[in-house]
Amino acid sequence: MKNDYRYIEIQLEGPVARINLNRPERHNALILELIDELSLALDEVAMRDDIHFVVLSGNGRSFCAGADLNWFYSSEQLSLEQNTERYRHLANLLLKIFQLPQITIAAVRGNVFGGGIGLMAACDFVLAEANTRFMFSEVKLGLLPATILSFVAKRLSVQNLRKWILTGNLFVVNEAHRIGLVDEIYNDDDLERELSSLMISFESASPSAIKKAKLMINQVISGDIDVADTTTTSAILAEALLSHDGQEGIHAFLEKRNPKWKN
Repeated sequence: MKNDYRYIEIQLEGPVARINLNRPERHNALILELIDELSLALDEVAMRDDIHFVVLSGNGRSFCAGADLNWFYSSEQLSLEQNTERYRHLANLLLKIFQLPQITIAAVRGNVFGGGIGLMAACDFVLAEANTRFMFSEVKLGLLPATILSFVAKRLSVQNLRKWILTGNLFVVNEAHRIGLVDEIYNDDDLERELSSLMISFESASPSAIKKAKLMINQVISGDIDVADTTTTSAILAEALLSHDGQEGIHAFLEKRNPKWKN
């Protein structure tokens, strides 16, 4: 993989790609260059069948403190169309994370504000250090969390969206866990153990079935597949049944042995 990025760092560890945001002096605040580098890296990862997990984290004290306001500062010099195109980069990045075929895990700490919450909410799982603080800071700047809201709304109830987005108040990790924004809380030295435990939980499952199941989950929660699409869902099941891993899984179960997955 390309490894001469300026604003992100990538490490490959077997089936795991670890991607760290790398603007620690600015709490990894988002700028266009960082967004584009991360987007390019994810394009590379998506093509790799040997990568099963993507861990997204940040160097320094914070995961991501949202968008760098210096990036926003020059917006008044641009037209509505130019600004729309500019910030579409972030919206497209969040969609790319959401649609990535691999299992995505955000490992966050420190300050996670605005767009940083969007990055982690687009991931499949979120692990947060016990010191993590969260804030939808947009309304306090006269802005809206427009690009991140669709992804955050897949994790939070309507009432919690109202409570935290409309007030823009700071909240801590226990509250984030209670409302479903965070899946697990870890202490400072326990991240590797938590990551390992989560990844091990996938060991007995078919890698190809996991990818297909993730795609179908995304299609269901996005409304592309609903309860009336019986022909579609039946065809998906039939295709899985006739696949290599589908046949292997059934035969292995009946023969009381461990399956040998294709990947």
